[in-house]
Amino acid sequence: MAPKTQKKGTKRPAQEPAASEAKKLKDMLQKKGVAKSAYDGIVAGIQHPLAENLTDSVRQMLLAMLPEGLCVPEERHEAQESYVGMLSEVFEGIMAKLQDDVKFASAEVARVEGSKSGLESKVMESEAALQAAETRAAECKVMLADSTKTVLACKAALGDKERLQKEGDAAFEAAKAEKAALEEALSQDFRLLRDGEVEGEVAGTHYKKLEGLVSNIGLETSLMTALPTCMIKKPADRGSFDAMVVAQLQDKLSTRISDLAEIIQSGQPSAAARQEAVDTARQDLDAAKQAQQEAAEGLKAATDLRQECESQKATAALNVEQHEPELSAAKKTMVEKEMERDAFQGYNFACFKNLQKRRTDTKTTQMSAAREQLEVAAALEMAEAGA
Repeated sequence: MAPKTQKKGTKRPAQEPAASEAKKLKDMLQKKGVAKSAYDGIVAGIQHPLAENLTDSVRQMLLAMLPEGLCVPEERHEAQESYVGMLSEVFEGIMAKLQDDVKFASAEVARVEGSKSGLESKVMESEAALQAAETRAAECKVMLADSTKTVLACKAALGDKERLQKEGDAAFEAAKAEKAALEEALSQDFRLLRDGEVEGEVAGTHYKKLEGLVSNIGLETSLMTALPTCMIKKPADRGSFDAMVVAQLQDKLSTRISDLAEIIQSGQPSAAARQEAVDTARQDLDAAKQAQQEAAEGLKAATDLRQECESQKATAALNVEQHEPELSAAKKTMVEKEMERDAFQGYNFACFKNLQKRRTDTKTTQMSAAREQLEVAAALEMAEAGA
C-alpha cells in the first residue's frame, strides 16, 4: 500500500510548547554528554524540600542556569564556577540536614530503647515490692489470728479469776457486812434499849432490828426467849435476871464482833491476792486487745500496700506494652530517614558530584596534553642540539 501523501493546502500541526522544550533539553544534554537522569537528579535536588533557605526566585535562577552552569564539559569561567559553588552549598546543606535527621532519629531510637530498659526495671521492682507486700500481709494475718486467740484466752482467764474472787470473797464480804451491822446495832439499837432512851413503838422498832442480828451470836435458848421482855423494859424495871440477860447480849455482841474482826483480818491477804489476780488478768486482757488492734491496723496497712503494689505493677506492665509501638515507630522513622538520605546521596548528590568533577577531569586532561606537548618539544630541542 502506498504511503499516504499530505494534501495540498493543509498545514502540519504545530508542536506543543512543552514537547518542543523537552526536545531542546534532550538535544542540549546529548551535545554536552549529560544523561537525562543525571540532569533530573540535579533538578530534583534544587527543588528538594530541605533546600528551604532558597527563595523561589533563587531556585528558578539555579534551574535556569543549570544547562550552562553545571552541564558544560569544558573549562568553566568565573560565573559558572560561582554557580557550581552555589549548587555545592545547596547539595551539601541538604546532605547535612538529611544526616542530622538520621542522627536525630537514631538518637530517638536509643532514647526509646533506654526508656524500655527503665520501664522493664520498673516492672521487676514492682514485682519485688508486690511479693514483699504479699509476704507482709500474710504475716499480719497470722499475727492478727494469734492476737485474737490471745484475747480469747485472756477473757477466759479473767472470767476464772473473777469467779474465784467471787467465791473466795463471799465469806469475807459476809463477815465484813455482818461486823458492820453488829457494830451499828451495838452502838445504836442495843445502846438505846439498854439505857432506856426509847420506849413504846420506837423501842419495838429498835428491838426488831436487833433481833434479826442476834440469832447467830450464840445466845442460849432461854436467854433468846427472855430477850424481848428484858430489852423493852426500862433499866429501873429490870430485875437481876433481866440485867444478866442484857449483859449477856452485850457480851455476845462484842464477842461476835471480835470474832468477825479476826476472820476479816485473816482473810484480808487472800482477798488482796484474789483482787491482784483479777487486776493482772484484766491488764493482760487490755494488753491483748491493744495488740489485737495493732495487728488489725497492721493488716489493713499491709493490704493497702499490696493493692497499691498491684496497681503499680499493672501500670508498669502497661507502660512496657505501650512502649513497643513507640519503639517500632522510632525504628521505622530512623529507617525512613536513612533511606531518604541514602536515596539523595546515591542519586541526587552523586549526580551533582559527577557533573561537578567534569571540570576537574577536563582540566586534568588538558594539562596532561599540554605537558606531553612540552615534553615532546623539549625532546626535539635536545635532539637538534645533539645533532
